[in-house]
This record gives sequence, structure tokens and C-alpha cells, in this order.
Amino acid sequence: MAAPSAPLTEADLDRLEQLLSSMAERDEAVPDLEQLDGFLTALACGPRRMTLEDALPALLGETPAFADLAQRQAFLDLAGRRASEVLRAIDAPVQRLDDERALSPLLTDWEAVREHTPQAERGAPEDWPRLGAVWAGGFLQCVDAFEDDWLLEADDPGNEFVDGCLQLFEILASDEAEMPPEARAMTPDERLADALWAAYDLRDFWRERASRQPVATVRKAAEPGRNDPCPCGSGKKYKKCHGAPGAAA
Repeated sequence: MAAPSAPLTEADLDRLEQLLSSMAERDEAVPDLEQLDGFLTALACGPRRMTLEDALPALLGETPAFADLAQRQAFLDLAGRRASEVLRAIDAPVQRLDDERALSPLLTDWEAVREHTPQAERGAPEDWPRLGAVWAGGFLQCVDAFEDDWLLEADDPGNEFVDGCLQLFEILASDEAEMPPEARAMTPDERLADALWAAYDLRDFWRERASRQPVATVRKAAEPGRNDPCPCGSGKKYKKCHGAPGAAA
């Protein structure tokens, strides 16, 4: 059995962040550290175990913006160690989020970033990401990329549970004006905590499913996909229109 990889140090995280920034100069779709961490969290708690290398096209595109093979290997080493760290945290039997074994997402302090941005470039506070929004976006990016793995048969009672968990990530990634009233009444820390517990709930759900039967991947015929145009004709994606949290059916 392979020895567990060592957790990333602050120096390692700085190096990984630098790698992502360098790659983003060649491809603006490259995620930042927070978005990457959300993506890795969805991999850890999703229905199918998958290596980071297998998921690379979904994360970085079919032709990742690596400068050379050395940069590719450096990224796989660092991001792979973080993926292992996230998986250990998701697999840990925690009862409290302040447990040292619990998942601690890599969140950017956007308020501090804004304070250090030149006044002319700051914009309004609401123009900047909220706590956990980018992380939740990375999580949903992974779910969207492997949507068929996450889908159950249309009449499966587990659909309501999975959709309810994913809605907590949709809420965290949404603008406050788009949130249902009960979510707007919560603090940012409470919304983040809800999404973190949803990650644990999803991991338990898929683990239990795998222990008794293969996960079915039959697409719902009567409901559009999260990224499909909404059938109401608004021109928006379904997940941003009638499929959004709190939207009328």
C-alpha cells in the first residue's frame, strides 16, 4: 500500500498558485487556487473515483496550457497531493467542521485583495467574489464536466437528495440577489458551512450506493441539463433560470 502523500506546505501552495498564474497567462480559462480546490472537492465526494490526470481535460481543457513537460509534472505533483489531502478530509468521520481532520477549503481573502488593489481599479464591493463563491464554482465545474456520472434514473428517490446538496453549492456560487430569501438571511460563513456538510453528505451517499449496486447513469429525459437552454425561452441556461435554487417550477 502506497504511503499517503504529504500535505502541502505554505511554500508548496505558493508554488502551485504561481504555476496556475503562469498558465493563466496562456489560457484565461485556467482556474485559480480556490476554483481548483472546489474542483478537487467534487472529485473526492463524487460517484466515481478518478485520478487527477484522468480529470485534467475537464479541469484545464483538452490542451492544457503547460509551458513544458516539467511544468506539467510539477502541477500534477502539487495538485495531486492536494487532491489526496482533500480526499482524506472528506473520508474522515468528522462531526464538527473545526475538527483538525475536517476539510478546510483554500479560500481567497477577496476583501484583502480588494484593499490592496489600486483605488481606481477596485470597483464596488459587490463586484468581487463572496466567501466560497469561487470554490463552489469549481465544485460545480467538476459536476457539470462529469454530469452523466452524477445522474440517477428519473424515478430514483436519491435524485431529490443529490439535487438538494448541489443547490447549496449553487447558492454559494450565486449573486446574493439570485439567492432564495432563506439563503440571503444566512451569514456567508453559514452558507459555506452548509456546502461543506453537503460535500460530506454526497460522499456518504455515493459510498453507500457503491457498496450495494452500480450507480445508474440514465439521463432524465423530461428535464433539461443544468447547462442546456431553459425551455421557457428566456435565453438563459436552465441552471440560471427555472433550474436555479428557489425558482418557480
